[in-house]
Amino acid sequence: MTKVLKFKVEIEGLEDKLWRIIEITDKRTVADLAYTVLATFKSLAYHLYYSTYKDKVYDCWVCIEDDHSEIPPINATITKLFNLELRENDTMIMEYDTGTTTTFKITYLGSGKFKNGNGNHYPYITDGNGSRMIDDITNEELKEVIKNIDKKGKSNYYVLCYDGRFSELYDYRIFDLEKNNLYVRRYFKKIKYSYEVGE
Repeated sequence: MTKVLKFKVEIEGLEDKLWRIIEITDKRTVADLAYTVLATFKSLAYHLYYSTYKDKVYDCWVCIEDDHSEIPPINATITKLFNLELRENDTMIMEYDTGTTTTFKITYLGSGKFKNGNGNHYPYITDGNGSRMIDDITNEELKEVIKNIDKKGKSNYYVLCYDGRFSELYDYRIFDLEKNNLYVRRYFKKIKYSYEVGE
């Protein structure tokens, strides 16, 4: 029987500023959870990522020839969330972009019943705070951007949008739940395709 899993996702060091509550089915993969995180925080999603849970590494791209890590990576794209045997309040760490890393803390909040007919509803964001992350800067650098916005009361920082056609003013204080879900619906599949099928 399919279950709906609930997670709280926070950008490490900015837990009070940038967070989401995500619902996703347990039949989805560890990679699908990562794509949801990238979509809801409006990442450009053009860097590699990996997630760590209970001393196991779930990687978006497993190439044995290139692997020099002490812990052999597990393929995130084929590992179903139900295989993790999550317990309430368990935490997973997701790191995106090894050069200028954004670190996400993903806490499992529990599960609920899947309602028939809602297959296309998930992944879904039920709550959140803060507009988005910024690619190509670290958590510490993002903290400085946010501190500067708080100090001045406004932003003069622009960020590129996912499709790369335009940029928008970055103001972390803006969060619109309905628009965020529309964004996730629009870009989740594109992000999944780019990691798993595209070059």
